[in-house]
Amino acid sequence: MPHLRAVFAYVMAVSLSVVSSFAQTKGEGTNTAGGKAPVSVKSVHFDPAKLGGQKHPWTRMQVELQANFNPDSKDPKEGAKKAANKGWVDRVKVTVTQIYKSTAAKDASEFTYYRASATILTMEVGASGRSIYFYLPGDVVARDRLKGTPDYYYVQIEVGGNEIPLFDERGRPTPGMESALHKQIQDKKLFDGAKDLADRGVAANTGILRPQYLVAYSIFDQLPASSPSPEFIREDAGAR
Repeated sequence: MPHLRAVFAYVMAVSLSVVSSFAQTKGEGTNTAGGKAPVSVKSVHFDPAKLGGQKHPWTRMQVELQANFNPDSKDPKEGAKKAANKGWVDRVKVTVTQIYKSTAAKDASEFTYYRASATILTMEVGASGRSIYFYLPGDVVARDRLKGTPDYYYVQIEVGGNEIPLFDERGRPTPGMESALHKQIQDKKLFDGAKDLADRGVAANTGILRPQYLVAYSIFDQLPASSPSPEFIREDAGAR
């Protein structure tokens, strides 16, 4: 028995070491500097938008972003190559999730979940904010009697394929990412529960919430001039 306990203890120690190493590697991939993310969320706004003569107003979600630094621009002493364009951040993927609860819903599993993504081609470091917009069709808003602002929402950012963490090791919102989280899910345990349900619930509404370049009527929308939209990588272009 003592021998078996020793073997079990050794296996557990090795397993914990592997998990710890994976967690550290995943964290390093985000390349934060002084606690700040390479791209942060400045603000999130929801507004009604009457588009192209449509009968019912759409719900427009504005996500304003700020590029802080290129995560590939590391100190050569650390053995990493400097980015060719250290004043720009490329391939910034923005994924938004909206959560609506109806009066008929008995619990969170019956809430309505929407999700959409778009990838920004490039953002200039230190420049004024740039905004990306997502639209929920007016007919859906009217049919389902959805509020102008969802009950909960969150924004996830990836830079070069690495996701920027929404929470630090203490379970608090990462500096610069507070606005990416609805105020009622800025506690990590609450957020994890909401995300788990959203990950399962969004499949029922695939393709309904859309980025601005997939909404033809968006050209008629009066967008804020102070935070212009960036250029996008059209990931849908190769779809058949």
